[in-house]
Amino acid sequence: MIASGNHLLTQVKDNQPKLRRRLELGSMGRKPSGSATSKSSGRNRWETRELTVFPAKAWFRHTPWEKLIKTVLRLERTVCKRDPTTGLCRQTSEVVFWVSSLNGPTPEQWNEWIRGHWPIENSSHYVRDVAFAEDASRIRKNPDIAARLRSFAYNLLRAAGCDNIKNARWRAALDLNLILAMPGLY
Repeated sequence: MIASGNHLLTQVKDNQPKLRRRLELGSMGRKPSGSATSKSSGRNRWETRELTVFPAKAWFRHTPWEKLIKTVLRLERTVCKRDPTTGLCRQTSEVVFWVSSLNGPTPEQWNEWIRGHWPIENSSHYVRDVAFAEDASRIRKNPDIAARLRSFAYNLLRAAGCDNIKNARWRAALDLNLILAMPGLY
């Protein structure tokens, strides 16, 4: 990936508990190289995002991540949602960590790139989970094959111009001719 000139920017999720814990502990005692704060609002929702950037020089010494991770990002999101019926606000706060193989961009650029990830999450991953129940899949042997088939079906429906993937999937399951008539299939 890095040899091709591309870089990695990914969120560390709870399925990597050791890495997550290392990031939590490391961010407590190190001096950041920069930080940025952004605020947004809309639809009874106010969000404050505080991004802190750390160089990952010694964090990963003698680990498999040593050559890959150059930057650690700590993002604290505080969201206040107003309930329209009661008028009361409920505030939530969460800390997430991102890691990258790139170093050098400004905290504002990092913040922009992380925000740019959400349209992908909303337009692809969320739809795949709702329409194809991907997260609820119980396939344990070769799950990548089923994931590729779901991706193929999703891309076929998107290429055909379907806006409601769940409905289009249902209609396609009932009528094979509908699938065969989709543009770009032949």
